[in-house]
Amino acid sequence: DQLPGDTPTLLVSPTSSHVLRNWRPERYAAVMDHVASRGWRVALIGGSSATERAMADAVLATCRHQPLDLTGKDTLKKLMALFTRAQLLLGPDSGPMHMANSVGTRVLGLHAASNPDRSGPYSDRRWCVNKYDAAARKYLGKPASEIPWGSKIEKPGVMDLIGVDDVIERYETAARNLQLP
Repeated sequence: DQLPGDTPTLLVSPTSSHVLRNWRPERYAAVMDHVASRGWRVALIGGSSATERAMADAVLATCRHQPLDLTGKDTLKKLMALFTRAQLLLGPDSGPMHMANSVGTRVLGLHAASNPDRSGPYSDRRWCVNKYDAAARKYLGKPASEIPWGSKIEKPGVMDLIGVDDVIERYETAARNLQLP
């Protein structure tokens, strides 16, 4: 068992197949350090691709509290088992976000490049950070309500609209809802 005991766990899946949907590694590290300081176990997950390994290494290089690094070490079956053991998953619009949601794990989804109402966790989007409207206004000059449904805003820097404090606030709200530290 890669997650023994009953310590509350945050899984972090920092990469999307679309690089412009990825958040900055140092921002993930800041959130992970905050969560670890609250007594949670933090585990970094991802596939074995060079892109995912590079992102994991960049995140690890800036973490004060070293998380469990499971990047490239899991099969899909093991990954699904990890999701069932974790309380929260943090990550961008990606396959792991939807997989975690499918087994009832709360998702702290990071959305600026994509609309969480279209591509967010199907059953529960309340823990997502939604900066899609801000992205539409900044990059397209109009509110999200005035752009075609399903439009992606995959522009350099779009994910920078999501601040560390935005994510920590969502984590704190989710932890309170779960009645965990």
